[in-house]
Amino acid sequence: MAVGSILKNLVQLFVCLGATGGAANAASGDNVSLSVMTYNVKGLPWPFAKNRSEAFAKMETRLLALRQKNAQPHVIVLQEAFITEAKQIAGNSGYRFIANGPSKYLSSTIRPTLKDIGFASAASFFKGEKSGKVLDSGLQIASDYPILSVKRAAFPTFACAGYDCLANKGILLVTISVPGSATPITIATTHLNSKRGSGVSLARSLHAYQRQISAITSFLDANRDPDLPIIFAGDFNASTVERRSYLAKESVSNWSRLTLHSALQNCIADASLRGRKLDTLANYIAKRGRDWQFYTSGVVATVGAVKLQIPFGRERDGTMLSDHVGFGIVYSVQHNLLGSRKGSEHMTAHFAGDPLVTRKLAVVGVRASELRQGLTAIR
Repeated sequence: MAVGSILKNLVQLFVCLGATGGAANAASGDNVSLSVMTYNVKGLPWPFAKNRSEAFAKMETRLLALRQKNAQPHVIVLQEAFITEAKQIAGNSGYRFIANGPSKYLSSTIRPTLKDIGFASAASFFKGEKSGKVLDSGLQIASDYPILSVKRAAFPTFACAGYDCLANKGILLVTISVPGSATPITIATTHLNSKRGSGVSLARSLHAYQRQISAITSFLDANRDPDLPIIFAGDFNASTVERRSYLAKESVSNWSRLTLHSALQNCIADASLRGRKLDTLANYIAKRGRDWQFYTSGVVATVGAVKLQIPFGRERDGTMLSDHVGFGIVYSVQHNLLGSRKGSEHMTAHFAGDPLVTRKLAVVGVRASELRQGLTAIR
């Protein structure tokens, strides 16, 4: 039964996304919409960035204006939210549930290889590689919907290059309950080693980049629930052929058997197929190759990219509030035949003994007693 459901999901995903190259639109069944925005807000401390308060205030004002129209992203994932003002953007914009990434004190348990030891021995003090972790990861996920679980990990100290080593970069993963969905959704974000911005050779930054992706592999193997759809958004810094090729190869081969789809590219292809015009910044984001939203379905639910939104592009005077574009994707989540039962099983098992379980499950309109009955039926 499980194998049949998996095959059904793969067929649906191929027809909606792969074969046409377009965004997924619901063919049948009930669908739930979820919008996710990724944004590198350039919340760096002085002297790396200066006079950022006005830009942060404008970000908050815009998100609040969207909220008044009920058009705000349901979830925002932020990178470079290092300083306090940057960390407060989400809360000041009305997001109730917020999770931060690894602190500067969190360490990795991944052991170095001989190659890693040799790489670390060539570290440069003047490029920030021997100064320790001055900053945390700068990662944050904020949601209008309850965050059910949070998991985070820092990259190993040997998996960084240049000035990037000053920050304790890593990965942040949360599970959220979405109103109307019996199955929780997994959201993850990361910020991988920069290329030229790191201040070291391209070869050195590429090695760090590859080791960070390997660390993500280990993290997802240990923490990702394959039953649940996952949206993986962030600053992947995949701006070269070498980096994109390695990211694609590693994700397909090792990321917990994920078949990742690029939401932005699917939306661009779908618009072209249908003769629709997109914001000119869409191609800019794709060509630049730094900010991505990847997604894949889980065993119990299919997810597809439906619509591109760009809340933070160029201002009227041509400037930008950050050195990145903040773009959102509206996703459609569609359940297969096992969706409701498996989703209930997951939530019941996850919150066994949690004093907040009744309140959290009430958000999605399901009583804990009903979930227990469903779990008993499955068993």
